[in-house]
Amino acid sequence: MCSGVRRPAIRENCRQRWIELSALLDRIGRRGAAVLPVEQIKRLCSLYRQVTIDLSQARASGADPAVLQYLNALAARAHGQVYATSRASLGPLVNFAARGFARALRRNWRFVAAAALVFASTTLISGLAVVRDPELAFSLFDEKIVEYENIRLEKQQGEYRGNFTFDVSDSPLVAAQIIGNNVKVAIMGFALGSLGCVLGAFLLVFNGRMLGTLSGLVWNGGYFLGFYSLVATHGVLELSAICISTAGGFRLGWSLLAPGRLTRGDAFRLASADAFALLAGSVLMLVAAGIIEAFVTPHFGAVVRWSVAGGTGLLFALYIGLAGRSQSQPPNIASR
Repeated sequence: MCSGVRRPAIRENCRQRWIELSALLDRIGRRGAAVLPVEQIKRLCSLYRQVTIDLSQARASGADPAVLQYLNALAARAHGQVYATSRASLGPLVNFAARGFARALRRNWRFVAAAALVFASTTLISGLAVVRDPELAFSLFDEKIVEYENIRLEKQQGEYRGNFTFDVSDSPLVAAQIIGNNVKVAIMGFALGSLGCVLGAFLLVFNGRMLGTLSGLVWNGGYFLGFYSLVATHGVLELSAICISTAGGFRLGWSLLAPGRLTRGDAFRLASADAFALLAGSVLMLVAAGIIEAFVTPHFGAVVRWSVAGGTGLLFALYIGLAGRSQSQPPNIASR
């Protein structure tokens, strides 16, 4: 079975290897190879390779079927441990969503507040400008969209519905499209913000200008509350997420602009954990917002829409203020 001149001695060596490998596998049990020290893990791998050679030689030499069966089973057991894949776990994701994201938001509240201020102020200024002079809408936003919105407002009768006129059967596809588009915007804001902050601010200004222009148009048309009953339903999460993802970019961009006593490379690396946490959390928010926008916003009345908007806003505020405070947190150097 094992090649060589002294076949009985070598055969005994084979048996010793098999016994040793079997004992290691018994020790591992169901807990996996992690229970073994590094040296024994290396030994396990070495014994597995030797046993596969023994099995190959046993087959070639026409060994006893009982031996073949034993070696097959032993090699299979060892293979399952040597090439075992780690089990997928939702634990880290749940822990991040339940605590980690809120902590990252609190540590980086200045960047989040800066992003929100840029977006909100642009929206407010654009909206007031259009209310005062409706013709400015054509300069602030795409002329075709402005003209289309003006015509729709002139023809509008009853409750304002905007573009939310699709059937509930289309909601799953619409949700996927909305989530994909919004995640793309979030990643773009993150990337632009990381390039020195300024470009990320421009993205927020662009989106704020768009919302502000439409706000001014619907105000002039008498449908302001109807418009925001649609926007706020999902927008509490969606618009917050866009600001948060861009704030993550600001966190990286600021580490390059003002690294303090650190080198820019070290400051960038220290900022990365929080920055990507803000991006990841914003993506989770956008998934929730996309589902709400596709399944709630178009298919329920104003009372339900305002209730969802208020509920998500309250829950998100409580989450930021309370989540993750039960455990002691080490000081975060990167946030200083």
